[in-house]
Amino acid sequence: MLLTPLLMVLTPYPAVVLIGTDIVNGAFTKLLGVFEHRRLGQVRWGLATFLIVGTLPGTVGGILLLRYLKGQMAGGELDHLLRLVLGVTLFCVAILLPLVRLGKIKPPKTWVDEPAASARVKLVLVGALVGFLVALTSIGSGSLLMVFLLLLTPYPLGELVGTDILYGLATMALAGSMHVGMGHFNSSLFLRVVAGSLPGVVLGSRLTRIIPERYFSWLFTILYFSLGTRLLVG
Repeated sequence: MLLTPLLMVLTPYPAVVLIGTDIVNGAFTKLLGVFEHRRLGQVRWGLATFLIVGTLPGTVGGILLLRYLKGQMAGGELDHLLRLVLGVTLFCVAILLPLVRLGKIKPPKTWVDEPAASARVKLVLVGALVGFLVALTSIGSGSLLMVFLLLLTPYPLGELVGTDILYGLATMALAGSMHVGMGHFNSSLFLRVVAGSLPGVVLGSRLTRIIPERYFSWLFTILYFSLGTRLLVG
């Protein structure tokens, strides 16, 4: 969730190229992350299934909207709009994460791998919403989905991270293939980003078992707020 905003701040590439390249990179790194979290027993497959069912129409819808906007707006206007959407999304996550972690918004007390029909519908809708945002902006399959999972389930952070990564793999594989087809991909940027991302995934998956959850939440809150501000003020 942090890579695209950082690249927008630090590089001169068009927003659609950064988004497409980041999504393709995300698919590769999340593939490694799924294997690592599966080995550690940190993937809830039943939970991920309902999320993935929702991401299919959501992702396609986000790509179709981006294609429409690209045809209607000049490059600079589209870049500005995408930066705005990214900034607002980061602000929303920065506000929601502390509320969830401080217990202001409480998750359910119990949960089962075969939830009631109403819970299934919520998970499918969350999968669709996040898939739409991922396809449009490349962000959402990390901390935004994590906020929803923290609200809907009582699972430990490590298991939610593993499930989140599995969902992200499915979403980014679909969105990435469509972005590449639209020409939103830079191979040299991709190779440089992958070189740093792959070791980071392995390190991050292990740190979630060592470092207390509250420290991660506050660190990400500060980062999201800072990047959101930077994108909105230009």
